[in-house]
Amino acid sequence: MNRIHLAIAATCCAVAAVGTIVVWQMRPAQAQEAFAGTWDVVDVVPAPWVGANSSDKPYLNEAIARGRITFMADSVQGPDFLNCDKAKYEIAKVPPEYLFQGGLTDPAKQAQELGFKGGEILQMSMSCIAGDADIGMDFDMIDEDVAVFALDNMIYKMHRVRP
Repeated sequence: MNRIHLAIAATCCAVAAVGTIVVWQMRPAQAQEAFAGTWDVVDVVPAPWVGANSSDKPYLNEAIARGRITFMADSVQGPDFLNCDKAKYEIAKVPPEYLFQGGLTDPAKQAQELGFKGGEILQMSMSCIAGDADIGMDFDMIDEDVAVFALDNMIYKMHRVRP
């Protein structure tokens, strides 16, 4: 009888461990996975999809261009409208064609010029409802310490702040 109880207990522990791993892997994406922490905006360039004859001219947001952005589990601290008390995140791996909502005119070439190494790119989509504003923005990781995002036909580059 003792061996049967021991076998049942061992089986239950194994099932519980596997169930815990499955639930852990299915949890909602959180910023701390790869983007968590503080980032400084270090460079801003006009987006490559804006041509000389384009009616949508680039607009530089000075507060964001000099800004510091901190991604936390459910909020963002940052300049201007990037400050969000109830942020939601989705993490995906995307090809260059998905960068900047498909805005690149020659995705592979332009992604490489921006510093991406090729292949799939880790992207975090952040959404936030703050007052009457519904904010959505994608952040794309070049490497573990460099990420970019687009706003008003400008591309902002961020570097991770290391303690």
